[in-house]
Amino acid sequence: MRTLTVAGLLLLAGASLEFGAGAGSTEAEPDANALGEGLGLLREAAAADDLLYRMIGQMIMVGFAGDDERDQSVKAVRIQLAQGAIGGVVLYPDNIRSAPELRLLTAFLANAKSELVPLIAVDQEGGVVQRLTRRKGWVYFPSARDVGRDPKLNTPDGARRLYGRMAQETARAGINLNFGPVVDLSVNAGNTVIVRRKRSFGSDPTTVAALAGAFIMAHRDANILTAAKHFPGHGSSWSDSHKALPDVSLSWRESELEPYRRLARDGLLDMVMVGHLYHPRFSDGERLPASLSARAIAALRADGYIGFKGVVVSDDLEMGAVRESYSLADRVIMAVNAGTDLLVFSNVTSRDPELGVTIHAIIAEAVRDGRIPRARIEEAYGRILLLKRRLMQHDLAGRW
Repeated sequence: MRTLTVAGLLLLAGASLEFGAGAGSTEAEPDANALGEGLGLLREAAAADDLLYRMIGQMIMVGFAGDDERDQSVKAVRIQLAQGAIGGVVLYPDNIRSAPELRLLTAFLANAKSELVPLIAVDQEGGVVQRLTRRKGWVYFPSARDVGRDPKLNTPDGARRLYGRMAQETARAGINLNFGPVVDLSVNAGNTVIVRRKRSFGSDPTTVAALAGAFIMAHRDANILTAAKHFPGHGSSWSDSHKALPDVSLSWRESELEPYRRLARDGLLDMVMVGHLYHPRFSDGERLPASLSARAIAALRADGYIGFKGVVVSDDLEMGAVRESYSLADRVIMAVNAGTDLLVFSNVTSRDPELGVTIHAIIAEAVRDGRIPRARIEEAYGRILLLKRRLMQHDLAGRW
């Protein structure tokens, strides 16, 4: 991006540095005013270009290979964090060894000396979805369904104590973003990805909102951000978005929005993750998933509907629901234009150390040629900047 832009800036400066002849002189002399104006334009354009580079970087989170600061892929993402090419990373099982080893890894990434604190994220829900596993030395936490059914845990106080222990352990590992809680409702007993895997607190939206709120507050106490998922509701689907696009047109229920409404009303949403789900009410076109549709995010943000004004994060944009139908560039551009602020790519298949750089270049090129409005980047950056400042100030309770 910068090579192309610098070339353009030089042309711009050259066009502005006109030379004129002084009165009575036979030799051309530099026009001081034009020279000053040209250099001023060059500086302004270079500053604008650098700001755009940094704003785009904050919108990108990627997975990576390696579990040690000596691994080349780990070094690569640390350099990208330091340069502002990406704004965060996501940890997966092959990045995680023992607690001391993970702490060294996250400290290495956090100390990249980036302008804003890097996001270091993990999926730590409890039950079958927890990256910090008992096998590797961490505490086991029950699934959301088991929490919802246990009288000792299914109160706001009981859940907050439980998730307080989870959050403290996660924070000690150097992680500052947990992709949870799941606020999907158990409305389809045949659902394989949420209900049968015990990832939902239950079918009652009031209970789900209360327990999810306890999860969020416990993590805020430990200065860890959370992301409620998967809007507009994955608990009614008949298929798994990791593999194919679920069509929830006939099974989805209005009640699946209620946890988001309650959490937004109470100021308890740091981020909302939009799922790869198809419903015409949340889609811009035939079988276009909510994650790539402006209509879905407009519903999430609308006053009197959900009214969430904070950071919208994508579900993994390499999942089967979107990967098979859209190119990398299409996924990136469509997600950004739909209103997604933070793009997540697991990178678990290719483990490409330069994936973040590639995504950055796709966005930058789309801004240059007008496919993505610069205002969309500025809007996303503003939300991320506010959230990261709260994280850096240990003050996550502010309302949007």
